[in-house]
Amino acid sequence: MAGGAPKTKAYHRFQQRCDYYETDLQLCELLVRDFVSMANSTDIVAVALGSTRAQHPRLGQLNSERTRQIRGGHLKRTLSASFVKDIYEDFVDFFGETMTRAAQKGVDPGRFAGEVKLDFQARDILAAGSWDNLVGLVSQRIFRAIENERKTALLISKVSNRLGLTIDTTVIDAAMPYLDARHMLVHQDGRADEQYRRKYPAIAAPQGKIRLDNVFIAAARSTIDALARAIDAQIIAHDLVRPEHMCP
Repeated sequence: MAGGAPKTKAYHRFQQRCDYYETDLQLCELLVRDFVSMANSTDIVAVALGSTRAQHPRLGQLNSERTRQIRGGHLKRTLSASFVKDIYEDFVDFFGETMTRAAQKGVDPGRFAGEVKLDFQARDILAAGSWDNLVGLVSQRIFRAIENERKTALLISKVSNRLGLTIDTTVIDAAMPYLDARHMLVHQDGRADEQYRRKYPAIAAPQGKIRLDNVFIAAARSTIDALARAIDAQIIAHDLVRPEHMCP
């Protein structure tokens, strides 16, 4: 493949999604920087930004530096939290699609299905319409059954075993603090519980909340991308993807 190592379309989509999120974060950073550096005034924030209290009633605070710092900081943290949640979801989607494509290419049925037992209605099988669609349906059900265990490390391990992949454990370990952070953000408003802090002592969590700064975001992107890239390389090396599912 011209321009770099070969990659699947699934991994390419994952990369594109991450690029979009990073663009949003960088735009937010510049907008917040300019917002915070605005001159103080006796107006409310909405008026200082060219609007009115009626149009933007939530921006009725005095246009002071302190107000702008609080509001701008909250916006950055909110978008950073969304980045972590979204990159997790897109990684899981990439992994699930990778599993489906591998099943359609052809894998060992016994190892692929493992201990998972599925129930299908006749209408589900008939509605699939083709062998590829049926294999995709089975693969998705198996993936969701594993995902429902709610343990990301176990999901990676079980899917890798089903596909016969060998992923460097250091690559997995590097990404896990950021994949596991998603649970803290979704269910605990970013508060790192004792288990998370003990398992990942290098992750800054002042006052018990994960610090979603630029360092954390950059590490999340680089380590999760490295894991997805390693999975993709193994899929290609094991010939578990059809030519039409590869990037040209």
